[in-house]
Amino acid sequence: MNQKILVIAIILVVAIGTLAVLEITSGVLSAFAFDQITYNYSSKVWIPATNPDDPNSSSMGGYYKIDGKGRDFNLFLKLSGAEKSESPLDYTEDGLTGVGRIEEIKVTPGTIYALLTKDVKGAMFNTTFKGYINLSCAAWTGVTYFQNDGKTFNGTFTIDGVMTDWEGNYTLKQENFRILGVSDFIYYPNNQRSQAKTVQKLYYL
Repeated sequence: MNQKILVIAIILVVAIGTLAVLEITSGVLSAFAFDQITYNYSSKVWIPATNPDDPNSSSMGGYYKIDGKGRDFNLFLKLSGAEKSESPLDYTEDGLTGVGRIEEIKVTPGTIYALLTKDVKGAMFNTTFKGYINLSCAAWTGVTYFQNDGKTFNGTFTIDGVMTDWEGNYTLKQENFRILGVSDFIYYPNNQRSQAKTVQKLYYL
């Protein structure tokens, strides 16, 4: 074999091997490909009544949408009529907005299969990633950190309000054709964590 061809072949093998290792260990190639993609997704959201036996406890519904390019995205959530029952310090008809970033992302075989079968939710749950979203709504600001390891999608959040602060965690799961969110959190008068009350909330996306 010609020596130059052999050298080129060795370099190609090493280069391909290096890219394969980078993809397997840190998802370099899939992250680069993802950075080129623009997307726009919207869906309904429903929050069941906290206590179905209480006639004063009602459910809420609305929609959310996510749009962005690559790792940077925007989030918008609107709950129809919620402004009528919530304090204007907590929620207004302007809804909740968020600016997020995916810091790490790695495509898996499950991601590719889900995309080929046009299963957007399946693609999300099968992709490994982590990131954060800075949130704002009415008179409060907050941040949520999230991550998915291909098996479990969970996150934590903190909210700094004028009168009340919140902090907690959540887990997202696939349930048939929708997403179930389970959140455990505490809320307390601003900067008075010793007076915290605990709540568990379910919501469907």
